[in-house]
Amino acid sequence: MNKKLIYAKVLNVVSAIAGVDSAKVFDTWLRFHKKINLKNPQTLSEKVSYIELHEQSPLASRCSDKYAVREYVRYKGFEDILVPLIGGVLSRVEDIDFSILPDCFAIKATHGCKMNYIVPDKTNFDEEKCKKEIQRWLSTTYGTYSMEPHYFTIPHRFYIEDYLHNTDGLIDYKFHCMNGIPQFVLVCSNRIADGDNKMCVTLDVFNREWQPIFELIPSHLEIPGNGKMKRPRNFDKMIEIAGGLSADFKFVRVDLYEIDDKIFFGELTFTPGCGVFPYFTDEFDAEMGKLLMIEKESGQ
Repeated sequence: MNKKLIYAKVLNVVSAIAGVDSAKVFDTWLRFHKKINLKNPQTLSEKVSYIELHEQSPLASRCSDKYAVREYVRYKGFEDILVPLIGGVLSRVEDIDFSILPDCFAIKATHGCKMNYIVPDKTNFDEEKCKKEIQRWLSTTYGTYSMEPHYFTIPHRFYIEDYLHNTDGLIDYKFHCMNGIPQFVLVCSNRIADGDNKMCVTLDVFNREWQPIFELIPSHLEIPGNGKMKRPRNFDKMIEIAGGLSADFKFVRVDLYEIDDKIFFGELTFTPGCGVFPYFTDEFDAEMGKLLMIEKESGQ
């Protein structure tokens, strides 16, 4: 049994004995060395964690499913930002016919984070390695070791989509939306693989006017940037899209890309950084918490 499965069992025991809030507080303290108060949530991390455990929208699971969310994006009127698919959704490794796939493609799991297999050149493709990775995804229930229950009910599947060309130096624009309003954008750039196949990434934060916010701290492989990122050409349109896709949720992060002046959809994320945002300063965590309204505060 791997360490994550063992830890998931530990969290289940803590949850059964002391409740889900205690399990989340324990997990946050042990893994992130951060204290959160879920009895009286005030900061962004406390409120997002509280929403996840007590006020999460029924839509969250469907919209965390990276395949099912495509229908939600269409429903909201943004079909043109979806990355084209190659075939439909699959549930078994044996269902892939690699012989008919194009020279480049991307395989992605529907039910978790960091479950992507990018193939920029099929001539250097290790089919068996890819199959083993997909099988690992299918056997993993994401969220059990991080107290993120909205992942539990997502079917374990995967799909194949077009490879996005001209993606050297691809930048993620992650719009953090509170009560349907994009409040700030976390920009991820300069991804560099380390010796253990893990990815270092530079983070910058900007407000809606693209003014830098210097409220980041180093966290594991996430490194604060210098705030000198170029404003994307379609930034205003991105804000409009983020607002439209977040309107049904108290909190959601809307991930978008801009490639050759065209916007592409990434995903909707309801608990970034396991909901505790370890890369933000305590001051920023508290300031942003004031902008997020939850039912507990209003006494509903």
